[in-house]
Amino acid sequence: MGLDSELLFGTITSVDYAGVSPANQARARELEDRLGQLSAQAHASMAGVAIAGAEFDELGGWYDGGIRSFPHWLAINMGFDPHTGKELLRVGQALKSLPLIAAAFASGQLSFDKVRQITSVATADTDGLMLEIGRGASGSQLERICRSLRRIKELESPGHDQKELAKRGLWTHLDDDGMIRLVAKLPAEDAAVVVAALESITGSRPVPDSSGDEVPDPAEDRWAARRADALVAMSEHVICGAAGGLVVAGEAHQVVVHVDVGVLTGEARDGLCQLENGAPLSAAAARRIGCDAEIIPVLERDGLPIDVGRKHRSAPQRLRRALEIRDRFCQFPGCGVPARQTHAHHLDHWAAGGATTLDNMILLCGFHHRGYHDGGYRITRMAGCVTFETDDGHVIGQRLLAPVEQQMTFPPGTARAEWGGGRIDHDHLMFGLTQYLPTPEARAGPPN
Repeated sequence: MGLDSELLFGTITSVDYAGVSPANQARARELEDRLGQLSAQAHASMAGVAIAGAEFDELGGWYDGGIRSFPHWLAINMGFDPHTGKELLRVGQALKSLPLIAAAFASGQLSFDKVRQITSVATADTDGLMLEIGRGASGSQLERICRSLRRIKELESPGHDQKELAKRGLWTHLDDDGMIRLVAKLPAEDAAVVVAALESITGSRPVPDSSGDEVPDPAEDRWAARRADALVAMSEHVICGAAGGLVVAGEAHQVVVHVDVGVLTGEARDGLCQLENGAPLSAAAARRIGCDAEIIPVLERDGLPIDVGRKHRSAPQRLRRALEIRDRFCQFPGCGVPARQTHAHHLDHWAAGGATTLDNMILLCGFHHRGYHDGGYRITRMAGCVTFETDDGHVIGQRLLAPVEQQMTFPPGTARAEWGGGRIDHDHLMFGLTQYLPTPEARAGPPN
């Protein structure tokens, strides 16, 4: 697979122990190596369990009075919970037709979590392709890639929109503490309408102080509480016939769909078609939304936006939209804060004559933006490459591929993501991957 690594991937080249006291740095490096070796050994052991388990199940070795299934047998005899047991069996069965992935798993290069994701989408024809992706991506990146591939497969299935509508619903459940839990499942475009309505009352979610990897305690999630209050307020005002008085910033909260014009007109069956948050849409759904929507043209060159058509004569809004389309996430290597929750940063500061243009700006989350202006690191850009480095020149990361030597034993970096955990151009990657997958017939015909 000829991946354009310079465009797709960023890298974190090494661990920086600047925050560790000199007396502890040697111990930290020793522990890092030990963790790498132990993790690779654990991955290889899990491969053995999955492969042996699939054969054991095929032979019926678990069958005995009162044992319902192999996962049930595993739960009793090996201590795995039923869900993990089911996944071990599924993975072991799938690996029979995926020899390259099976070998990498057995050698400790792929974790069980990665193999679970890969085997949900890989086929005998894509064994090598998905191995390359699996070895390169971090665990979270691979989860997102495979989720998108599963979603694409669902979108291409006959009658997808009708199946989605059949699965929609809103359920209530009385919890043990006496509160009512509401659970809703909606098509992505309908859910976006609900979220936009809620945020027209609450405002946009505040920019987090970290990369957003930590899951907040529900009891301390004030943002969730605000959205719950907004839902109640919406309901009360609808009952009272005064819903219009709720919206405090309606123009700032819209449902945004990114769609190539060819997909929208029906002239092309392949192309971008997704909501602002990356959730893919079928062409039919995009056309339905487009029947009653304002359209903002985005001019692209080499896949990057270079101009945005005007809906309002407000340059900052247009530029912000182009930045979000291009960057998608905070640009600091390894950071996954979504574009909507970031700050627009001038590479050459405007106070020093730097232009407020797309070429002179990148998106950074609040944590990394403050870190830059506090002197924590510096940023340079040459020939389309953004490099993050410390003041003494140590490279933290950049949007370049850093090959990792492959070894068949268990060195510390056996299971390390080869792409380094930096930013991935997810849309570019998904476009490239779909070129290697069977091309279905157009999911929807031309518009009426």
